[in-house]
Amino acid sequence: MAAQFTTVSTPFPRWFTAFRHQGYHLRYAIATTLIAGMYLHVTGLFIGRELLLRYVLTPAFDMAFAMPMTYGGIVSWIVWKRVVHPSWWHRVVYGFLAVYFTLSIPLHIRTFFTQRTDYILAFPGWYSYFILPVMVGLLIFTLRLHFTDADA
Repeated sequence: MAAQFTTVSTPFPRWFTAFRHQGYHLRYAIATTLIAGMYLHVTGLFIGRELLLRYVLTPAFDMAFAMPMTYGGIVSWIVWKRVVHPSWWHRVVYGFLAVYFTLSIPLHIRTFFTQRTDYILAFPGWYSYFILPVMVGLLIFTLRLHFTDADA
């Protein structure tokens, strides 16, 4: 008699279950965006914003930069209930991260329509000194995120 094999069906393929378990790779999208943003801010501090606009923050760079930012902003809201929040401050920092990314999306997406990146001149020169420590903190926070498989 031949051996009978039974399979357990799941609603999702194995690769998607792993992808979902990792929070749809939110950590990687946010980390990529934050590292690129820190690169831009540090470079702007060293070479000045005019040279940054001319040689580094090109429309092509900004449009590529907008992709993981948009993904991170949208997915941060989708997985909100699946993020493990060990304390109230964790929930507050995660909320700040989601709002920060969401508010940054239109700023960078506009480059798709205008093909210009001179919007950064609207920010004061000291902004990079303020935002860099915030970005480093958000990067560390993001890399330590944990997700649960439960939706509630």
